[in-house]
Amino acid sequence: MGAARTAGATAGRPRLSGSADGSPRQEIIREATALFIAKGYAETTMSEIARSAGLRQSSVYYWFARKEHILQALLEENRGSLQMAQALEPASGPAAARLYSVLHADAVQLCASPLDFYEFERVARSQPQNFGAFFEDYSELHRLAASIIRQGIDSGELRGVDPESAATAALSLNEGLQRHYRQPLPGLRTYTADDISTLSADTTLASLLRTTEALPDVRARAAELTAATGATDS
Repeated sequence: MGAARTAGATAGRPRLSGSADGSPRQEIIREATALFIAKGYAETTMSEIARSAGLRQSSVYYWFARKEHILQALLEENRGSLQMAQALEPASGPAAARLYSVLHADAVQLCASPLDFYEFERVARSQPQNFGAFFEDYSELHRLAASIIRQGIDSGELRGVDPESAATAALSLNEGLQRHYRQPLPGLRTYTADDISTLSADTTLASLLRTTEALPDVRARAAELTAATGATDS
């Protein structure tokens, strides 16, 4: 992404604190994201990002030549489930397992993101000129999910529902559950990211499958698909 270093690169410069723990690149993205939410993308400066991340400004420029590159990196980190959907929508094999894989990957991604989905959406709505890719990616993910659902209906695996509405409900469930993962309400059970991902995919597929007894097999097939695509749950 431009002059940005790869995620696996080692830290080239120390923090102001002298600590070399963690990834400076990820810390820059995380702190920049928080500032984008608090102040707005346009009002946030590279010097503020550097201070918040505990780095010299020159160190921030080592990883990201421009502020726009930080934003682009954040968007790139949130395309995993879209990439899986793009790979699995045209693939052969049971549609139910393909849908499960996409939804599970999407929930994993939402929980792992440094930014709450709803906060990201709020910023994107307030600054569409800078976050247009957010809406484009979401629309494409929705379209692909609906297409897989339609394939499942045609094959007889899934009930005769409206694919567009079912895709909206499935993705919205992921978004709501990632919020509970981040901010569980007092008195309610807390969940790990994997718990959330399995709960969401299980709930959606159980509501769509013609026979709920097929769910364990769908889950097992989905795990095989996920492994085959090289996706992870981290």
